[in-house]
Amino acid sequence: MSYSDPTILLFIILFLAAILAGFVDSIAGGGGLITAPLMLSIGAPPHIALSMGKYMGVFGTSIAAWAYIKRKVINPKEWIWCAIMTLLGSFIGALFLLSLDPSFIKKMIPPLLIAIGIYMLIPKSKKQVESEDSTVSKSKQIISGLGLGFYDGFIGPGTGSFWTVLYNRIFNQDFMISSGVARLMNSMSNIAALVIFAAAGKVAWFMGAFMVVGFMLGSYVGARSAIKYGEKFIKPLFITLVFIIAGRLTYIEYFTN
Repeated sequence: MSYSDPTILLFIILFLAAILAGFVDSIAGGGGLITAPLMLSIGAPPHIALSMGKYMGVFGTSIAAWAYIKRKVINPKEWIWCAIMTLLGSFIGALFLLSLDPSFIKKMIPPLLIAIGIYMLIPKSKKQVESEDSTVSKSKQIISGLGLGFYDGFIGPGTGSFWTVLYNRIFNQDFMISSGVARLMNSMSNIAALVIFAAAGKVAWFMGAFMVVGFMLGSYVGARSAIKYGEKFIKPLFITLVFIIAGRLTYIEYFTN
């Protein structure tokens, strides 16, 4: 099985991988860490492998975000500045990706994800939780949106995880709200990056269409599961997936080259 000579079996494998990626991405982020390595393993060019995550994400994260909005878990009007700056940051980041080698940044991701996982294992004290201000800061939205939007457009792995922990710990939102807003911002950055990749002819539209359907299915199921079972379901799964993703990336970046 190869990217240049696809078979029915390959399409089935990609479809099933996309379902899993969508489920994971809708809860904790990192779905691209499942599909991108798979695409690379069948011989897809790096830019094609990365753009596939954006292609699926435009639909999948939008479906997940809509599920959170429809059930009034999040209010998108509160996050308008973050959304605008995420679009701008991702647009700029995708332009950089097409001209630069992002490999040195990829090697920084595993230790960052491990640090996030360890940080999330540290419980907040009751006193800290009660005294926290959950006001959505405009300046924090602008800075975080531009920074993480750029990162997602440039390389992307782990962005959903970074968004989730940012909203939970920096914006002091509960974990379910953090997960919902993360999906909304991911959809913004995916849209901007896909426009750039498409303009550069770096999107495998036909093969990606099969994966988009699977990703949307997984995203919908994942978002519904997160909303139904709440933080007790999301947080342990989030931390587990962060360590799994970090381990996979560590192996890929440090032991396979």
